[in-house]
Amino acid sequence: MRYKIQLSTSTGGWSDLRESANDGQTYETCLFPTRMAAVAAREEFSELSEFLETLRIVPAETPETENIYA
Repeated sequence: MRYKIQLSTSTGGWSDLRESANDGQTYETCLFPTRMAAVAAREEFSELSEFLETLRIVPAETPETENIYA
């Protein structure tokens, strides 16, 4: 099973954490092979964000309710 990180949005929804593709214009969802890999990435991301509680780790199949990158 693969995992991903979702960020809480200002309207109470959840958006997938994404990274810029090579073209710099599209964004791809960050997927992790294990839950522990996602936890480690969340900890790295938390260094940039003070709001760790607004992040959650979910199975890759979990749909996002909002796309903050659109």
